[in-house]
Amino acid sequence: MGEHLYKKRQGFVEKVIGNEVVIVPLVGAVAQMEKVFSLNELGSFICNKLNNEMTKEQILDVILQEFDVDRTTADKDLEQFLENAVKSGIIEQL
Repeated sequence: MGEHLYKKRQGFVEKVIGNEVVIVPLVGAVAQMEKVFSLNELGSFICNKLNNEMTKEQILDVILQEFDVDRTTADKDLEQFLENAVKSGIIEQL
């Protein structure tokens, strides 16, 4: 079986505040302020790359090109981020 694809879900408003990106889900035209998500630099970078479908390996390759981090650490951080982002509904696993 092939590797899963990941893509950013629609229906969120993003705002940069300092070094973080705050994501607020919308229901209709109303922001759901009780479900606000805050992303650090890496999380924001990943979300920006997921406007199109990507595999975990493709995301990892882009992270390694952009950040000064070893593959093992990047893979662990990415796995944790994807798990949390899928669970919270920011990213969908296809």
